Amino acid sequence: MSHRNLPSSALRRPLGRRSALGAGLGATALALGAASPAAAGGPAPLAGPAAAGAPAAPVLPAPAERGTPGVRWKDGHVLPTFARATSLRVADPRELDGFAQTLLVTLQGLVNRERPEIYLVLDEVDATWVPDLPVPTETVEDPLSLVETYRDRIAGAVVYDMDAPDTINVATTLAALHGGVAATAELAAEHGLEILEDLRGRFEDDPAAIYAWAHETLWEQCTHRMLVGLPPTRTVEVDGVAWTEALRWPEQTRDFSNREVRTVDLSAHLDAEAVFVRMTDAFPEDGWGPDVYGVTVEADGAQIAAFTPGAPEEEPFLFDGSGSTVLEGHRFADGGGRFIYRIAVPEGATSLSVSLDIVNQFVVSITGTSPTRVEPFVHFRDMAAATDALVVWLPPSGDSGSQFTQLLDALEPGSAFAGWFANDVSGEWSGVTLCSQAGVIVVPADWYANGSALSGVAADVHHVPARRSSQRPEDATYVTLIFGEGDNIQYCQRHLRALWDDPARGQVPISWTVSPLLEDAGPALLRHLRDTGTDNDLLVCGPSGAGYTYGDSWPEDELAVYTGITGGYLARTGLDVIYGYTTPTPDGDNPVMPERVLEAYARDVRLRGIMQTGDPYEISEPGAAVPLIAALSPFGDPESYRTQIEEMIAERKGPGPLFIAVHVHAWSFTPSKAAELVASLPEGVRVVLADEFFDLFRRSQEG
Repeated sequence: MSHRNLPSSALRRPLGRRSALGAGLGATALALGAASPAAAGGPAPLAGPAAAGAPAAPVLPAPAERGTPGVRWKDGHVLPTFARATSLRVADPRELDGFAQTLLVTLQGLVNRERPEIYLVLDEVDATWVPDLPVPTETVEDPLSLVETYRDRIAGAVVYDMDAPDTINVATTLAALHGGVAATAELAAEHGLEILEDLRGRFEDDPAAIYAWAHETLWEQCTHRMLVGLPPTRTVEVDGVAWTEALRWPEQTRDFSNREVRTVDLSAHLDAEAVFVRMTDAFPEDGWGPDVYGVTVEADGAQIAAFTPGAPEEEPFLFDGSGSTVLEGHRFADGGGRFIYRIAVPEGATSLSVSLDIVNQFVVSITGTSPTRVEPFVHFRDMAAATDALVVWLPPSGDSGSQFTQLLDALEPGSAFAGWFANDVSGEWSGVTLCSQAGVIVVPADWYANGSALSGVAADVHHVPARRSSQRPEDATYVTLIFGEGDNIQYCQRHLRALWDDPARGQVPISWTVSPLLEDAGPALLRHLRDTGTDNDLLVCGPSGAGYTYGDSWPEDELAVYTGITGGYLARTGLDVIYGYTTPTPDGDNPVMPERVLEAYARDVRLRGIMQTGDPYEISEPGAAVPLIAALSPFGDPESYRTQIEEMIAERKGPGPLFIAVHVHAWSFTPSKAAELVASLPEGVRVVLADEFFDLFRRSQEG
């Protein structure tokens, strides 16, 4: 979740997202080893009745004989593995627009499903990883030359319709099923690609109808092991746009005490076609950014518009809401997020203003120049193309929730929903809940790049955890720092690498959440973390095991599928501490993990303990199935962390040891800040890694 700094699930509450094998799993779990229809010799001819009013099923040339011989779905694994890469061609398409990148990313999936050969640098961190990959690489100077290099593998192009942007996702799936690429008509002509199917004008701009058609028409040809959730488009910043700061709240205020209607004069831009009003976070490190409850627009002293965020009246004005979340009549953006309203300038107007009912830590800026453009979203699209996955983008709450549930019901328990959810935070909570209720494992992966290449870069991920300590705790306060977000395989690839390269890493004990699914999605990434870690670095498992889930929402008779798969991954990767989640209540609280869930973990996973989001005063009773402690989740700078730790010590410390697990907000904190925090803690506080923390905690409960 929530989407972020780099995309994360960044949140309105402490720790949000935010911003995915034991024996005896039963027939349901064993069925996961069966090959998907798409993997068994290629797609059948597309057929099936179209939804009422929807286009008829496409009639395409018979696809080239192919299948996906390099993609394997192993028993007890959530994600596929690819054939072993022997070398990689590295191309950097960052200077190209998203349309050309979409062609290349779907080509990457098409090629790599036979054997990984293409690696694309979509961001600086992708270049950072290249020297650390244990495989020979060759630089390709012209990224689009790859089309000619692999022309004999491309059956043609499926053309999408930017007037109905969700056809980008449909085109990705269609292209995968027929051995082609997704492209614009212009790019197809430029590269001499036959048009296999032209989706322009075939659909109204109605996502629900588009995905209903795709599910009914294409699902039987798709893999049934993974459903992919990707936004069809992204907004890209336009260079050279000059913003004028109109409002800024100067203090860190998190108690809603500064809510007020504030007016911004837009009259300086009356010569423009429209004025753009941007809301950003004044203090991005602590997660309490601008929160807008109402907007009123006046021209020449008369009201011309008024709306509440999330209401239909907002839609004509919301230019870019992708970096924000709307909940119950208000829209907010935290950390690196933002949202932008577009206010058209009425003809002949002599004055124009906007009034914002706004609260928290805000910066409001204005410009008369369109600040962004819309392009296809490209990340993780290679994995969808390589695996013949159905790609959708449906909010899991609201009217589309039942449609999303129907898609999940078509999956077997233990299958994956990989990517992310529309509407970020609320989408995260409702989406993960629906997936958990369906027995589907969430893999946050929408910004994961080169999955179809990295899966095939072999590396040994096996690891043996440290032996359990018999040391008894002293009369002290034991603190362990856990950097969150590790369930995001994209975080493990992107932001975690930046944190890992902080020169201060290793100065103080830090436990880092990572996803054990990197065993499949990026074993070389996990190996790098192991090889370069210090004695003060410990890898622990991100929420809530083998993928992001709420164990308390799983059907009781299917939870063993998840804990069994988790047990296998953790045994192979040597992780023995889990950070876990439970289903959030409507007000965002997390209840204590129920005993039935703890018992399932105890039965199937060898664990030292579980930390979870929730009331930091909650700890398990002696003799619990698995030792559990709820984490303190501060926000802010090192001083804010220190203050909250000291407050907890003052409230809870008595005779004997006190144990405080601290969830660290990974999008705003760093190893340098952690070192500053540890140096400031009072005497009697001992900062330890999570494995030692739970060893001492267990001994303290033994008496």
